[in-house]
Amino acid sequence: MKFASTASTLCAALLGAATNVVAQQQQQQHEDQSDWVPGAYIVELGSSESPDGFYAELARDHGIKAEHRMHLASSALFHGASFQVHNASSHDHADLFAAMKAKDQVKAVWPVRTVRLDVGTPAPHDIPLPASSGVHQRRGVANETNDTFSPHLMTQIDKLHAKGITGKGFRIAIVDSGIDWHHPALGGCFGPGCLVETGWDLVGDDYNPPGLPKPDADPYDNCVGHGTHVAGTIAAQLQNNEYGFTGAAPGAKLAAYRAWGCATKATTEVMISAFIKAFEDGNDIISCSAGDLNGWSDDAWGLVSSRIAAAGVPVVIAAGNDGGSGLFQASTPAGARGVTGVGAVQNAVFPVFVTSGSYVLGGTNETSSYGFLAGTPAFPKEMKLSLWAAMGNDTAPTGEDACSPLPDDTPSLSDKLVLLRIPDSRKTRCYPIDQGENIAAKGGKYMAYVVQSNVTFEEQYIYVDGIKGVISVAPFQGARWIDALNKGMDVTVTVPGPDAAATTLMELKDGITGGYTGDFTSWGPNYDLLPRPQLTAPGGKILSTYPLPLGGYRIMTGTSMACPLVAGVLALIGEARGSLKDTNLINRLISATAEPKIWFDGVKTYPDTLAPVAQQGAGMIQAYDAAFAKTILSVASLSLNDTEHFAGQHTFSVENAGDREATYVLGHMKTPTMYTLMPGRDSPIKAAYPNPTVDAWAELHFDADSVTVPAGSSADVTVTFTPPAGAKLNATLLPVYSGYISVNSTRDDHDEHLVIPYLGVVGSMRSVPILLASSSYLADFGSPAAANRTYTLAPPDPARLPYLNDPKKDPIHIPDAGKTPNLLLQPVLGTRAMHVDVVALDDADDKANKDGSRNQKKTPTGRPCLGPLAGYPKAYVSKNEQRAFFQGLLANGTVLPTGAYRMMASALRVFGDAAREEDWDVIETVPFIVKYEGAANATACVKDASNL
Repeated sequence: MKFASTASTLCAALLGAATNVVAQQQQQQHEDQSDWVPGAYIVELGSSESPDGFYAELARDHGIKAEHRMHLASSALFHGASFQVHNASSHDHADLFAAMKAKDQVKAVWPVRTVRLDVGTPAPHDIPLPASSGVHQRRGVANETNDTFSPHLMTQIDKLHAKGITGKGFRIAIVDSGIDWHHPALGGCFGPGCLVETGWDLVGDDYNPPGLPKPDADPYDNCVGHGTHVAGTIAAQLQNNEYGFTGAAPGAKLAAYRAWGCATKATTEVMISAFIKAFEDGNDIISCSAGDLNGWSDDAWGLVSSRIAAAGVPVVIAAGNDGGSGLFQASTPAGARGVTGVGAVQNAVFPVFVTSGSYVLGGTNETSSYGFLAGTPAFPKEMKLSLWAAMGNDTAPTGEDACSPLPDDTPSLSDKLVLLRIPDSRKTRCYPIDQGENIAAKGGKYMAYVVQSNVTFEEQYIYVDGIKGVISVAPFQGARWIDALNKGMDVTVTVPGPDAAATTLMELKDGITGGYTGDFTSWGPNYDLLPRPQLTAPGGKILSTYPLPLGGYRIMTGTSMACPLVAGVLALIGEARGSLKDTNLINRLISATAEPKIWFDGVKTYPDTLAPVAQQGAGMIQAYDAAFAKTILSVASLSLNDTEHFAGQHTFSVENAGDREATYVLGHMKTPTMYTLMPGRDSPIKAAYPNPTVDAWAELHFDADSVTVPAGSSADVTVTFTPPAGAKLNATLLPVYSGYISVNSTRDDHDEHLVIPYLGVVGSMRSVPILLASSSYLADFGSPAAANRTYTLAPPDPARLPYLNDPKKDPIHIPDAGKTPNLLLQPVLGTRAMHVDVVALDDADDKANKDGSRNQKKTPTGRPCLGPLAGYPKAYVSKNEQRAFFQGLLANGTVLPTGAYRMMASALRVFGDAAREEDWDVIETVPFIVKYEGAANATACVKDASNL
């Protein structure tokens, strides 16, 4: 440990008490809560260089003690390693980074970043009861060639299954949380001859960065479940499958590479290692439903993924679930070149696990079954009740049932099951608690809600004295009961008690969001302005397998569910076409044959408008069309870049791989042009989903309206783009425009409707500031803090670097944003490089840097400073909110004394040149004063900053 020099030796001496505390704390193990592993790096070396030689040179030339962490080497992909710098506290992070990159044998260096797996929190109706004896009621045909599973119907997988194409001869590597290979629908065994025939656990159950993995040979998972769900989407077997569905490629084999332990955290070094092993083990496809939110193609993980794809192994990656953040939220490696990044559409059906009950209509002896969700309070025991409708004969989705006191002539409801609708509380100001009170006032104890729509089928919670049981039923069931009551028939309903074991899968038609791109799916483009995601697949409300100890099956939502479906489709295409080795061709085929979906902004549908390319890429994958395409286009998509780097003319070829001549008609399908930034603001503010649209589109001019191509030949087409323009368009708001080139042909035996998505930006990416003083400042929670505020902090601990990034990740370990100096950073766009430096306010003017000032280092733009704050600089930062907490430490481990300081943030603009000062945005905080607990904080040590 070392202390910064001070103007007075007295100040250093007064920190003695704090020093002793810090020394004791250094012996403790702390969990790192940042998005990087302190002192850990990935290095790519020349092919003839050894990591040991590199470490020895670091020690000899720079006194850097490096300990090897993981080998990251493949003869065809990458030659390097990850390592830990144990004496990082003796080195400025930026200087250390520069020293490593300057070595002749070093190709590139990256910090090791943490990667978290989004597993979500299941609702009770997403997992069957543990003692489930439920059977999928709709699917009665027990063979794999009559496929009625909704995601397969939506993507033409059923048509390939009908031809006996199931992915035979291909093995798909799943890089995830492992697989419960004991699951009977996943083969029930592990090893040669099994469905899951190989794999590796790279981390172990207890792995939690920054600790090191403890690998073993068994990729079994019984604590997370994500990988088991992915495995079922790819290759679930019909035999021993309670709910009667198969995976997309039930004939394929699986290889499981466990990269997350039970804590659901990994690192980029682990992911790279898993990808390399999956490649070296000879797998045909790699599927990974995770990513690192940054938006650039050339980080280490993205680089390795691109090289694997170029080497002939398709890499399929989930695009991410940050759709609410709008444009420019691409992740890596989904946005890397050559990688298949997959967004998600909503399932056409809404599957839900329900408890089975029964009812009898008066005048008949027939007992019918129904499904319900148990709410709170749950029925204490099985009960048989007469149905009474508070909703009269009305079956409209919403109403004001029992929102007012019930009429005087209302019968006693003590032995009734009261049927009513969920109110639209925003319109009626009536809430379920109001309904419960009015029903209880008439002796009612039991309530049955008819939900507003199929997609709102949820449990209800009524906390009212006297109410002893609540259930929910689907709209169709409520309509049946109301119809019977309107016909004068009594309805007697049996509601099972809490020990009911039967679980049934109910599939409801989703007529609201089904088939549209999910509002959760992350938007592109990436910061290289490549159209991302590449395409979409069903990912909303997907049924699949789950670890047996966790319920056996689960309904999950996310691009994590769409990604493996595409991986399975690639195996089907590989079987149909004979090979997947030309990954560029495969990507072109699946893009060209995808189905662009109608624009749905989360509330409203626009039937005559397609969704933007930045949301859906080429559209939803169509497996059969891709497998048997007779036309091959030479490009998967077109990037037009921004105005400053505009690429307005492109030539592509149309290859006729059929056995007869074909004529192709060329056309243009436009999509909404969307603003990246909010209109009507004095300074740039990023917009959120759904981003504002503007009525302006690109114009396309083809050198011919159609081309006729003989069998076995190809023809070139040149298209010239004119970007959107006009008085309506505000280029300073970075309009992102997109659309599709349509290539349509009609043959005697085969119609083809192909697309080439394109995307561009009006305006200059480099002109948009990343940081603004109005939205990035010294913060008191979410508001600007007063200047010259004094903060009393715990003694700094170099062994525990501060929490640096997203406060939502782990609230327990976040420094108090009201009691700790913190720089709130709200980037307008992402940045390749973000620095936060500390400036000491000496007796001399802190900006003058006169002799004697402690500010002897420089920020990226040459401004005097003490050096980087602990945890900075950071590379590949997304546009999400960041917080830089000042906890008395610099990046090199220096413990700062009591005193007055500022923090200064610098961010490099998109397409910016780090050597150009004007390409950096710089903001600095107001002055603040720091003291430490347990130290005799003499006033002489603290500069009065009141006049600064």
